[in-house]
Amino acid sequence: KDTTGEVVTLQPTAKFSVLDAPGITQPKPVAEPAPAATTAAATPSSAKDAKDGQQGRRATAAAGPRMDDTTSTLIGTSCYDKRETNPEWLKDRISTYDKVAQRRADELKAKTPVPITVTMPDGNVMDKDKEGESYMAWKTSPYDVAATISQGLADSSIVARVTYENYVDDYDLAEDGMEGEDILEEAMEVEHDGEGDGGKSVLWDLTRPLIGNVSKLELLKFDSPEAKTVFWHSSAHVLGETLEHLYGVRLTIGPPLKQGFFYDSYMGKDAYNEGDYGPVEKEFAKIM
Repeated sequence: KDTTGEVVTLQPTAKFSVLDAPGITQPKPVAEPAPAATTAAATPSSAKDAKDGQQGRRATAAAGPRMDDTTSTLIGTSCYDKRETNPEWLKDRISTYDKVAQRRADELKAKTPVPITVTMPDGNVMDKDKEGESYMAWKTSPYDVAATISQGLADSSIVARVTYENYVDDYDLAEDGMEGEDILEEAMEVEHDGEGDGGKSVLWDLTRPLIGNVSKLELLKFDSPEAKTVFWHSSAHVLGETLEHLYGVRLTIGPPLKQGFFYDSYMGKDAYNEGDYGPVEKEFAKIM
């Protein structure tokens, strides 16, 4: 229930969940249409328009959330009255996140580290770091592997693309919600190839421990489309956190774009102005 006692439902999707407030419903997933014969009316722009508002895409006026006709609920009503630095509700959220982080840390401690091998794109098979210590599942990360080769390589990489040969016995894809389709890549039109456990490669945080033998580890720098997507995605989250800290805004949506990022937010009748740019840049840098 929310703070008013009304029931708020959780709508799961392939990669994230959406909270549906009373009287407001999110657009349902739309199945991809079957390929049809090319006609003069079929254009790339029309195909893109057909996907607007679907999961993983920016909402539009025509395809965004809907308010039921039986309710007087208004989106955003009374949730933002004035600018407020570090509002009280942020403390509640941080407290919840801390509990989740502790639970994840406890889960990691319960895992059993086992030796693994990592194969690089040139075919070189690696299984030890510079100190001669074996690579271990649940401990060794792509960053550790990169640092074995070169510290410069590790520091210049943004994300790893991992193709697993197999997973360790105590890992389940459901732990990370990875059994669903990766709609982010589809939305960003990012293309890659790879074969392995599950038939494809996955983007993997540099500092996240590996969870099996790797048949191919690629270290992606900023010139890679996938690395840019990850970089801009993280940047969007930092921008959203900045706006919450400074003004107590209510975030709506803020995905990465091909050439940058944004974050829409609700702030009632207020609006950003040129005087906000300096404080936003300063707070953004502090969070980074």
